[in-house]
Amino acid sequence: MSRISRFTKKAVTLAKNVVGGFADYALVSLHCLRIYLDESYRNALDLLSEIRIYWPKSTSKRAISLTTRHC
Repeated sequence: MSRISRFTKKAVTLAKNVVGGFADYALVSLHCLRIYLDESYRNALDLLSEIRIYWPKSTSKRAISLTTRHC
């Protein structure tokens, strides 16, 4: 398991424990990953779409639609 995969798994787990719904924990996890990588939201989402191990298949599409509205 890669360093980014371990970080993403931990971020998703922690975010699920802190916030309620899917959109909330998805955005919190994405924001954590973006800061960790020092990348844009788009680059962080591209990376997540490549590893696709911790979020359901539709997660990346939903997160893209939520984040690109604000870009």
